[in-house]
Amino acid sequence: MVYKILLVYLMNYNIFMDIPICFTQHFVDKQNVRSYGNIFKQKLLKDRHELLFLKNIFEDEALVSRLDPNILQLLRDIRVSLQKHSKQDFKSYFPADESKELNSLNKADIFSKCWVGLCDIIPKKFYGNGHNESVFKKLVQMIVHGMKRQHLLFSKNIISRWDFSAHMWNQLHTTENKKILYHMLLWIIRNILSAMICLNFYVTTCKFDADENKLHFFWKHHWQSFYDKTVHKMVCRRVIKIFPPYCTGRKYKLHHSHTTKIKLRIVKKEIPKLHLVLKANNDCRPIVRYKNDALTPADKHKIKDRLNFLRMLIGRSHQKTESQFSVLFSNWLKMDRPKLYFIKTDLSDAFGCVNREKLITILYERFLKQKEQNGQLSEKITNQFKDMISELRRPLLIRAGSTVYEWKKGLVQGYKYSPALSELYYKHLDEQYFSDHMKKSENDIKLFVRVVDDYMYVTDSLEDAELFLKALSNYDNVNSEKTVVNFSHPTIKYSEEITFLGYCYNTVTMQVSRAQNVFTGQMCYKITFNSSIENIYKFLESRLCQSSIQINGHIFNFIYNTEDVVWGHIFTTFCLSANKFCTILAMLCDESEMKDLIQLYKKKVTVKLTNNILEVLMKNKPNDYTFVYCINHFRYVSWVALSLCAKLTPKCLKIVPFVKDELAKSNCLFGKWREHASRIDADGNNLRPAVKMVCRRSDLRTIMKKFDTLPEGFQCYHHKLVFKNN
Repeated sequence: MVYKILLVYLMNYNIFMDIPICFTQHFVDKQNVRSYGNIFKQKLLKDRHELLFLKNIFEDEALVSRLDPNILQLLRDIRVSLQKHSKQDFKSYFPADESKELNSLNKADIFSKCWVGLCDIIPKKFYGNGHNESVFKKLVQMIVHGMKRQHLLFSKNIISRWDFSAHMWNQLHTTENKKILYHMLLWIIRNILSAMICLNFYVTTCKFDADENKLHFFWKHHWQSFYDKTVHKMVCRRVIKIFPPYCTGRKYKLHHSHTTKIKLRIVKKEIPKLHLVLKANNDCRPIVRYKNDALTPADKHKIKDRLNFLRMLIGRSHQKTESQFSVLFSNWLKMDRPKLYFIKTDLSDAFGCVNREKLITILYERFLKQKEQNGQLSEKITNQFKDMISELRRPLLIRAGSTVYEWKKGLVQGYKYSPALSELYYKHLDEQYFSDHMKKSENDIKLFVRVVDDYMYVTDSLEDAELFLKALSNYDNVNSEKTVVNFSHPTIKYSEEITFLGYCYNTVTMQVSRAQNVFTGQMCYKITFNSSIENIYKFLESRLCQSSIQINGHIFNFIYNTEDVVWGHIFTTFCLSANKFCTILAMLCDESEMKDLIQLYKKKVTVKLTNNILEVLMKNKPNDYTFVYCINHFRYVSWVALSLCAKLTPKCLKIVPFVKDELAKSNCLFGKWREHASRIDADGNNLRPAVKMVCRRSDLRTIMKKFDTLPEGFQCYHHKLVFKNN
């Protein structure tokens, strides 16, 4: 019976160890961690608290009672060493930078300094041999170079690679040793490595480029200085104002009783923190973040109801850009392709420039309009209107450190109602400022699109374009640096290609392509490696599905794109999928697993993505146009894309021979053409045999020969370069 209980316990423990772990959460956005005492109870480092110290590591009294004397001595050595080297919050390992500029630091340097500190604290006997030390060093390197919300398969990456035959680890049963090692490594990373990082550096994401999950390290004192100066500027510009009733800083503590201080501490937890997100132009974006557990189910339901109420006031949203552009193009052809005038711009600090009093007036007007149109509104909607007005009248509180501020100017990004209120505000102003530009008759060549703070306007009249620019000047916050036109203007940038919301519009040919920023940068920073990596097959399946790579009629379109251009889009789309596939394989899989996952690529990309693309293309072509293709043409391009990405991803080189086999099977353009079907059904049955004239199209062979390199801007995952250059 005891044996069965122990067996069940060990099985559950093994399952627990297989759960992916996010280590970066312990040092990302930890601005207010001031000392080692905020992270770890330092009294546990004293001799008289040895048992509490052990329980803190293992969280299991039974496991502590079974510890080998050698392990106990090792832990004593670590405890003594940590007490010695954690003085001054590990600052001796990270000499202060004399420069006062706020710069993103090199992670390779930070890793080397962290490793020196860990070597001083953790005795060599912990590893038992050089192999284990190397395994741990790679783990530390992965964590320092980690990404936001990145989870690691701890058991697979570390525990399974540990050599338990080494001295120190060969004394106990392997399963027991695995548990001991698991807890010790977790404790070291959470309480030593993470402490070293967050006490000396501020780690966060930035808007420098398209690498959205990339973490940047800044000296803590540099970041704090920058943060304080930015908050001070916001106070001077009257964006925020100190809210004394909730402040608990030194200046205000004297006026509060002990009971009041406790109440304030509880209330303050519900007030969102002010974070600053750095941008590429040496500017920053203030944003508030709420705690995930701050909202009750009742609060969430109330927020949902209010958002539905605001959507009702906003009314019907604009048609999708692709639908509007299709109508525009059709009218452009009817009118014999006249010169079109494009204007693209955006509004700086769109949320912050919302006039709150004007917003309340707009709410009243829209509500009364709804009342007139629908007669008597329900009591629920009337109450939601009153609640929304009260919400806007109520002070919007944020906190920075121990100081609470009231947000005075506009709306703050991150506030739960900001997106909906901003949309209501700017839609109302659009109807005032651009009413003539938004009106369209049946054959008008005109397009007006606004998505949040981005505008694009197209017209066939230069006078109309200039009137639009004049109307745009009603806004005080037009971003002149991002304003672009395709006609001569004394103060505005000129370009024949207009980039808008991930698409690039050629204003001469009217062809549409993906904007280059969609695929530039490292793919690994565009993927969120969350806890679902536990099942690699399902993780890959979800990341390769259509939702992550948009397939729509805006670019897969024979109406305004030539076949040459469309095949270029097909190739780029397959390259995006292939790069994502190789990046995930390189980061999560052993070489032995990779071969079996090629079938998943075939299923999700070569087959399903091809079918999705074909379906969209058939819906977006002129009635008299015939698209001549063989299904193998698509398959061939998908394998070309994977071959190119695999060759440039060092850890995926082993799958190249298998990809070549698939390439040969699908290469009816340049290889064998008889042994396949040109059309198949969903079950893989032959619907139409291959036709040589179709398979060997000479014009298509010319197009395909261009696909010998990845599109410009693509970067494949090279683990050594990622660790070296960040």
